[in-house]
Order: sequence, then structure tokens, then C-alpha cells
Amino acid sequence: MTTTLEAMHARSSVREFESETVPPEIIHQLVEAAGCAPSSKNTQPWRLALVQGAALAALAADCLAAFDAGQAPAPGYRYSPNPLPDPWAARARACGIGLFQHKGIGRDDADKRRAHDRENFHFFGAPHVFFLGTQASAYSYGTFFDCGFVLDNLMLGLVSLGYGSCPQYSAVAYPDLLRRHIPGSEDTLFIAGLPFGRPKTGSQVNQFQPARLPVDEWFKIVG
Repeated sequence: MTTTLEAMHARSSVREFESETVPPEIIHQLVEAAGCAPSSKNTQPWRLALVQGAALAALAADCLAAFDAGQAPAPGYRYSPNPLPDPWAARARACGIGLFQHKGIGRDDADKRRAHDRENFHFFGAPHVFFLGTQASAYSYGTFFDCGFVLDNLMLGLVSLGYGSCPQYSAVAYPDLLRRHIPGSEDTLFIAGLPFGRPKTGSQVNQFQPARLPVDEWFKIVG
């Protein structure tokens, strides 16, 4: 098992998975540990659903059908400011261009670009997907802050156990479909999806890792 710092360095977005499933007892241990995350006044505002097996296949089929039909995404919240600040936008462009180049997708190859986008809606073939959310009628900025702790715990826990994941905003692009497939989620604001499992051995796309900022560009010591 890796240390926490090793897991933090090793975590990356996995976009291709083995079909191997994660044992239920491991998932239970992971979720139990993730739930130890801090929250304001111990409110624990998170909701977490695990979708797998036939239920995941049915959800993916509906998401792919919506994407193929050109249905506009309608997530429950806006992820990023529009426009992005210039430095953020530059890094986002570099990441997107780098990933396309890594996958051999040309600037004008519309079919391959669409196929790339489509992979989001079958959750990169992962055998399991966590859907993280909160109560839609009561969320605030701080709620997202608290829920982020759980998401990070899940990702680092998976790495420490030899698995991988990919946090997705696109996975919650069609919240009405999620509510249809996840019982009891009528008042859930879906924040992110987290496909997870064993990273595929020898996968080229999983080797892609965008550049990280040097520490001295974003960290300062005062005093």
C-alpha cells in the first residue's frame, strides 16, 4: 500500500480501465474512510451513489443516446467562470491540445474529436462509477467545499489500493437521466462522477499527464 504523499503524486486521470471489478468489501472500506472528511459543523452534506453492473450499462446507454442525439448538456451548476482568466485558459488549452496530440487526434479531425468527447458518456469503460452530490434545495459554495474533501479522499484512497479514477463534470451533464437511474435522487444536485477501477495495463491514454506548475508559482511563505 502506498503512503498518502505517494498517492498524491501518483494520482492521475484514468481514461481506460480493465473490466476487473473492485471487491465490494474494498469499496465499503473506501467509502467508510472517505466519509471521515471534514465538514462545516459536521453537517456532512454529501450524498454518494455507486452505479455498476447492469444499472451502469443502462445509464451509459441513455447518456450515449442523449449525446448522439445532440441533446444539450444541462448540469445543475456552472463549473468554471466564463471567460476563464487568461493564465487558466492557457493551461486549459495546453492540456486539451496535449491530450489530443497524445491520442493522435488532429486539429481538423472532427470525427475523432467527437469520439473523444463521446468516451465521457460511457465513463471510459469503468466497471464502477461514484456519483457525488448534495441536497439541491440547500447547497451553497461551502457545501461544494465540504463535498470536495470526500471526492479527494475517494481518489487518493483508490490510488493507495492500486486502483484509479477520473473525476468528471461531464458525467453529470444530464442530471435528469441520473435521477431516472438513481433511486431517491429527486432532490440531489449532482456535483461530479468518478469512474473507477483497475487502470488498463499498457494503455497509451493513461500515460498522459499534463504539466504541473512549479511550486514557487503558486506557493508563498509569509513570516
